[in-house]
Amino acid sequence: MPKQLHIRYDLCTGCRACELACALKKEAAFWTETASIRVRQVGTGPLDIPVFCHQCSDHPCVQACPAADKALWADEEGIVRVQEGFCFRSRGIDCQRCRRACPGNSIAYHPVSNLPMFCDRCGGEPECARVCASGALAVTNNESFDGKHYALPEEQIVNDLYLRLYGTRIVR
Repeated sequence: MPKQLHIRYDLCTGCRACELACALKKEAAFWTETASIRVRQVGTGPLDIPVFCHQCSDHPCVQACPAADKALWADEEGIVRVQEGFCFRSRGIDCQRCRRACPGNSIAYHPVSNLPMFCDRCGGEPECARVCASGALAVTNNESFDGKHYALPEEQIVNDLYLRLYGTRIVR
């Protein structure tokens, strides 16, 4: 079982160091639009939450892909991979089936290749967790961990966080 990312939403300060570290690791540039992790401001306050592909055990994005097993697949460690030539987006077709199937609304598209971006956990040593000074992101080796636990819409995450912090939910 590969190392997983554990999130403590209540510790995120919104510094976005995770975005910068990811972009630098993947693109060798401080270009946060290419980062697989995004920090979103949600709700009144606002609250900042890290959003990225959690590698759900059932991979709904792969199941939704019209070119599954060619364009998207999960490797032996459960990491979703993209094959450029087979993804409809690489051919100029605005397919968003993987994004719509994602329970955590975490799939973003690369600004140049237009391909979906999935967190690959940096080969087991996630840069985002390494640079997270607040401890909001950490690495775990828990074999019973299923990333789908975190794959929730940001509104639900923020509502749960507000309830825990303030004893009330945000009304939307």
